[in-house]
Amino acid sequence: MAQTFGVTVNTNKKLFGNKLPDFLEWFRKNNVDIIFDERIPADYQIDVSPFNTLPKSQLVKEVDMLLAFGGDGTILHSVQMIGALETPILGINVGGLGFMTDITLEDFCQRFHPITKGEYNIESRLMLRGDIVGDDKPLYALNEMVIEKGGSVRVIQVHTEVNGCYLNSYVSDGLIISTPTGSTGYSLSSGGPIVVPNNDVMIINPICPHSLTNRPIILSASSTICAKTRTEHPEFIIAADGQDLRHCKTRTAVTIKRAEFCAQLVKPLDSNFYTLLHDKLDWGKDLRDKSRWSHDS
Repeated sequence: MAQTFGVTVNTNKKLFGNKLPDFLEWFRKNNVDIIFDERIPADYQIDVSPFNTLPKSQLVKEVDMLLAFGGDGTILHSVQMIGALETPILGINVGGLGFMTDITLEDFCQRFHPITKGEYNIESRLMLRGDIVGDDKPLYALNEMVIEKGGSVRVIQVHTEVNGCYLNSYVSDGLIISTPTGSTGYSLSSGGPIVVPNNDVMIINPICPHSLTNRPIILSASSTICAKTRTEHPEFIIAADGQDLRHCKTRTAVTIKRAEFCAQLVKPLDSNFYTLLHDKLDWGKDLRDKSRWSHDS
């Protein structure tokens, strides 16, 4: 199955430039149809001919799969660019944690070769849509929507309803509405649960709540959340994946629900979420000597 692959990169990752000549040779040798983000030749001072280049906004429309070299932020930025096109994304980790990536820069050619032959899975990941009162442009997020106090040092109050029913008025530094994909990100660092990505749920998680009774809650992904924020400061921030930030006046309301499209993440056939937990987050790491529980009769 012939496919056209697009290549984009976080150009702050200098390691990619060191590997790029080798990748170009491998692409040529294996007759891989590649289109590069037009910034790459200039930023890395490397001629990518005979391969074509396009602006990233056009690139995502012309390719069958986008290769995103960087980290989770590069994937999230690519998701914002792709939107409803649902172009599949393969993440390649270039340093850092890269929790959403299964492939590293060092083993790229070896791991990418089966993918060029169609040997991979695509996981459809839930995305969120946020509609701010007074703003005609929706926000979209793969990881999370965050309502945050912004430049103020004081807590804010977020009056929250689910499907028209009152849930809580959170007095906190903010509120995270997360997808299962985002459960291992900001929500996790704020005390939220890890959710396996194929679950059809959303997580509401307060940031540093001023009450011991305010804990994360998991909702059906079919829920509609309405949050109205009150502050002592003139404005607060609503952010989608840390990529799309909107400054809003106090008492502005936002409605958050399932987006009308998904993010399509490409996964090697041997990809396993539980393995990622062990490898990336040291899940279950225990320094105790457990031999005393190995009963030997």
